[in-house]
Amino acid sequence: MNQQHTNYSLKNRAKTFYFASLFFPNNLRTDIKVLYEFCRYVDDLGDDSKKRIKISRIKLKKIKNNLKICKSNNKIVSGLISICNKYNIKTSIPMHLVDGVLSDLDKVDFKNNSELIEYSYKVAGTVGIMMCSIMRVNNKKMKLRAVQLGIAMQLTNIARDIKEDLYRDRIYFPQQLRSHQTKDFKKLPSNKEIQTEFSKDLENFLNLADRIYRISWNGIIMLPIKFRVPIAVASFLYQSIGVKIRSSNYDIWNQRIYLNLSEKLVRTIKVFFKLVFDTKINKDKAMDEEIRSILNKFKLI
Repeated sequence: MNQQHTNYSLKNRAKTFYFASLFFPNNLRTDIKVLYEFCRYVDDLGDDSKKRIKISRIKLKKIKNNLKICKSNNKIVSGLISICNKYNIKTSIPMHLVDGVLSDLDKVDFKNNSELIEYSYKVAGTVGIMMCSIMRVNNKKMKLRAVQLGIAMQLTNIARDIKEDLYRDRIYFPQQLRSHQTKDFKKLPSNKEIQTEFSKDLENFLNLADRIYRISWNGIIMLPIKFRVPIAVASFLYQSIGVKIRSSNYDIWNQRIYLNLSEKLVRTIKVFFKLVFDTKINKDKAMDEEIRSILNKFKLI
């Protein structure tokens, strides 16, 4: 992949995240853009064609080594290293992200929720931790909430992209959550009967994501107002994709579910009301402990 000819623009490549980023203070948007470009660059290497997997693996391992020595000739990677230095971010955090994408280059078929949550931490929760540093939020409980939000958002992405991922030989939807009829997962795109059965499994998966969104909200409402709004907007818009999947009768097979601009605007207005009126603490000790125990191995929180 030639990074010089790839457009990593927030506006063009991550429209929901770009929309939410407009609510950040001007002085932080440039650094957030650098972080996003790195994440997008790494993610794209994981999505290269099967013919390029060997090259992608070499590039990802090189990025990981660059992060380890805090030096790179790659403009995108060096930009991220500068951000790590500026905000005192441990380079082990983006290295976890690279590890997550490296795992995408092999056949993926998660067995249980633990594998799902660990992967989601690597490819999305890490972004939450790095965003905390950029926002100068160093409280450990707040970092846990940021990781939870990243995990919830990744679950939304997984739910939306099941068909696309299947064609890449990647099944992120864990066996633990599959009913008897959907054990043969690869038949889903072409078998309407199994799709109907799978709708129940997908509903349970979205419910899991919603549980994590709810406890992550406990962190959002504690943020300074200048950060509370953009993070709340990003959270609510992503969660709304799950709502739209439900309203489409779980038809992720014939369309890509996304929010158009008018839907984003309406939901953004709702976010402001939610921030004013939904200030209660959402308690879910079981989910908190489950995520914390899975993350213990990374010694983050």
